[in-house]
Amino acid sequence: MIRKGALVKTGMMAAFTLAPVVASAHYWGAPLSGLYIGAGGGGARNRNLSSSVPGPFVNFKRTRPAWKAFIGYAFNRFFAIQGGYQNLGTDSIGTPVGSEKIRNRGYDVNGLLSFPFTPVFSLFVEGGGSRFRTRTVTPVSTTVTHDGTHPDYGAGVQINVARHLALRGQWQQFLIPHNDTQFYSGSLLFRF
Repeated sequence: MIRKGALVKTGMMAAFTLAPVVASAHYWGAPLSGLYIGAGGGGARNRNLSSSVPGPFVNFKRTRPAWKAFIGYAFNRFFAIQGGYQNLGTDSIGTPVGSEKIRNRGYDVNGLLSFPFTPVFSLFVEGGGSRFRTRTVTPVSTTVTHDGTHPDYGAGVQINVARHLALRGQWQQFLIPHNDTQFYSGSLLFRF
């Protein structure tokens, strides 16, 4: 019997593999430069989440729902500047005195370098900085807030499905102290 998770992963891989073939039949040529907006969702995974309570209370590799919205400007087919809002979800750590909740929200500004292989399909890398607020609610209902600016980077694939629409699959790494987070997402992008 096939597990649901394996079936969903196979379906997503097939969709991203076949989308360029299907899209090329209806492709009118995307604008080479200009303004674009987008939004998407996926999962945020912590690699190093640590508690404010003293002791060995660390949660590795827990994935939770996350979403983002972004706006950017493409100068040509190869380079763009993009800024966005990231909601990396809320996580919790069990401690001897109760559960501690940690959430990350923030903004990023990145440069994107694209490698178009066809008019429909391209790969891209990105890098820049992010400003995140990490809010921790301790087991005794005390709130601790940390604001900071940190580097981030990522990579992804973009598939142009129509003149003004594109799909993106993306991985991002946010280097937030004590909450090192990876964000895997799928997004819909609209070009003006």
